Amino acid sequence: MKNNNTNLILVISVVSLLAFSFAFGYLLNVIKNKNNHISAVSITLEKKIVEKNNLTALEKKMTELVDTQKKISSYFVDTTNIEKFVEYLESMGLNNGTEVSVKSVEVEKGDKTKMLVNLRIKGNFAKTSKTIAILENSPYNIVINYLYLNKEVTVQNDVVDIIPGAKTKTKVVPIVRESLWQADVSFNVLNL
Repeated sequence: MKNNNTNLILVISVVSLLAFSFAFGYLLNVIKNKNNHISAVSITLEKKIVEKNNLTALEKKMTELVDTQKKISSYFVDTTNIEKFVEYLESMGLNNGTEVSVKSVEVEKGDKTKMLVNLRIKGNFAKTSKTIAILENSPYNIVINYLYLNKEVTVQNDVVDIIPGAKTKTKVVPIVRESLWQADVSFNVLNL
């Protein structure tokens, strides 16, 4: 009986050992498969994160590109909206206390990328000079062809008695009422 008990314990031990070995092998295989799956998901996740970062960087660059394009476009005059450019020139004069009148705007015949603009600026010397300087430094690509600056004097004649009380002895005396400067400017500006 002792021998039977020993054999029974031996058989149960061997069967238990085999069952645990198969269970261990099965669980080890399941863990290995899960590890491979997690590795594949991790690699896919890393690729998606890199793609997202690249897409974010691309969107940022596209935004910068749009801003740069707007900035570059502001250096050119849109030929379909010349009125905006003329309004800009006239408002530039108003903002500086001068009168700016645009005489002509023409697209050059030989070069369709340039416009020829003629304008007149009137005001005192300091304001006229300031308006010309602002025109030269405006955000548009302006090249001044010529600039003619002259002084315009408004004279009013006044009748003065040479001999006080005598009506026949009078003299016409010119009195300077106002002194304005006038600048005639011709320049080229790039257009779209």
